[in-house]
Amino acid sequence: MRRLVLTLTLPVICLSIHAEQTGRISGKVLNKEGKPIPGAKVNLKRIDRNWSKDLIPDKNGNFLQVGLEPKDFTMTVTAEGYVTYTESPVKIPLADVIVKNITLLTPAEARTQAPSGGGQAAAEDPGAALDSQGRDAFNSAIPLYNEGKYEEALPLVEQAYKTLTEAAEKLKDEQAKAELAPELLKIERVLGICLAQAGAKKEAAEPYLLKALERNPKDERVVIGLIETSKAKADKAAEQKYLALLETLQGPNPDLIYNKGVEAFNAGKTKEAKAHLTKALEVDPKYAEAHYLLAMVEFGENNLKGTKHNLQKYLELAPAGKNAATAKDMLKDPSLKNIK
Repeated sequence: MRRLVLTLTLPVICLSIHAEQTGRISGKVLNKEGKPIPGAKVNLKRIDRNWSKDLIPDKNGNFLQVGLEPKDFTMTVTAEGYVTYTESPVKIPLADVIVKNITLLTPAEARTQAPSGGGQAAAEDPGAALDSQGRDAFNSAIPLYNEGKYEEALPLVEQAYKTLTEAAEKLKDEQAKAELAPELLKIERVLGICLAQAGAKKEAAEPYLLKALERNPKDERVVIGLIETSKAKADKAAEQKYLALLETLQGPNPDLIYNKGVEAFNAGKTKEAKAHLTKALEVDPKYAEAHYLLAMVEFGENNLKGTKHNLQKYLELAPAGKNAATAKDMLKDPSLKNIK
């Protein structure tokens, strides 16, 4: 019986031994206020050989990695707008978990930290606190901006720009000033885009956007913003200029071309409308609404064959479209029904 018991329990013992060959690391990545940081990344790199892995914290800032050999690692934590955190060595325990809760600091926060040796803190730079406040506001705005929520992002971006502009004037640390200068240019660009998309006075965005375009003439989001400011100013010449620039950067845009066709059609300029609609269909042959409006233009010119062809294409592409019922009724008319 003893032999039988030993034989039965041996696999369990083996499994237990195998399970204890690895360790785990877990923790959180938060900012100074204890909030998770969007876009943070944790990198683990073996010291003894070429192996590394990136961990992306979840929406609450938590990260976890299991199955790590009990070796020494270098841990690096990064996030845009924050000082990189590095710790080495991080010793992974055998059959246990090591917890690492990391607080990332902005450059301004890092500069205002008291020395770890216990000595007296250096005299506080009057611009450092403003630097920290401005960067925090901008970091809060970025997720909203990236999601296209310009109206929600705008107050935060305005606060960031105002605060950091003041910080740049008051900072005594020349290195801090140098680091802040390019950040202000980035914020200026984002401010212009937000104002153009959601500002009460969109034309206020123009000075910021023009500077951004000068720095990068291929910045599509800036060009789109300038199209909006031109519309707000009712400056048709500027609007056409930036529309042409956007087309150069993106290639022909069937929506923009179609809209020109609609404008021409509504103004009674059927030849001009036909040219725009034909061009839109050259760019996108499956543009259903362009086929429908072109059918209306052809019908107005008594080109029944062209009318029928475009109505049929419209129904082929958009059988349940908003103009489907009208298209079907027109095709039932004897004048079109008998056209081949």
